[in-house]
Amino acid sequence: MYNRYSGDPYWTTARYNSTCGCGDTIKKGTDIFYYPNNKKALCKVCGENAYNDFRAMAQDEYMYSHG
Repeated sequence: MYNRYSGDPYWTTARYNSTCGCGDTIKKGTDIFYYPNNKKALCKVCGENAYNDFRAMAQDEYMYSHG
């Protein structure tokens, strides 16, 4: 487990149509990985990679600070 912070990205449902950084269209109602600090939304495919990277980094940070 790791510490959660208010600016951490999270999975949510898109409230608006938008575009992912990869160029894919994100339709309202689809699952997205959302970065609240910069209001960046990633499609499910890009979000999976970003989520895995974020989780690994957060777990590493937790282990370094509690180990």
